[in-house]
Amino acid sequence: MTPWQSARHYRPPGAALNPVVLLASLAVAAAVPLLLLESLLPRPMALPALSLAALACAALLALVAYWRRAPRHVDGITLWDLSGAVALIGFAAGMLCSPDQILYFFDLELRK
Repeated sequence: MTPWQSARHYRPPGAALNPVVLLASLAVAAAVPLLLLESLLPRPMALPALSLAALACAALLALVAYWRRAPRHVDGITLWDLSGAVALIGFAAGMLCSPDQILYFFDLELRK
């Protein structure tokens, strides 16, 4: 007998949501924070703030996936996949920012 478990525990599959409902809820969940971000911040600060918010959200999703021990190599979409997609959005928003926008985001003298 081996000193460790050689087989994974059986976990029955959970009930899946309707794909249309899931897509609509994800679209609303993504659009509401973006609209709030656009309406509450000045235009030069919107893209750097989106970048930081997306990277923070990606880190949070990765931590939740790690704590829940979410499987990485499955056929469906996992928390790891969502974390990677949000990180990609955050890095893309960061690459699209100009240096002036970053200076405006962190420097108080440029806001006058």
